[in-house]
Amino acid sequence: MEKFFSKVEKWQEMHTLLRVAYTKTKIGRTSFSGRVIHLSPDRTQLLFYNVDTKSVCSLELNEIDDLIPYENS
Repeated sequence: MEKFFSKVEKWQEMHTLLRVAYTKTKIGRTSFSGRVIHLSPDRTQLLFYNVDTKSVCSLELNEIDDLIPYENS
């Protein structure tokens, strides 16, 4: 798990664009393109900037299915 958090912190520092796939109760599985804004001090929540809708999204770690960085071209 520590490896995951170090990746998240690196993505946050580098402003890496990610494909975020997650599942919310009553909504189901969905995804968006975004950047990590903040990792909560207790490491249970991530705050993302959704570049598709230009909004902020807060997700619990257990809601996140996948975080995939976009390749630089």
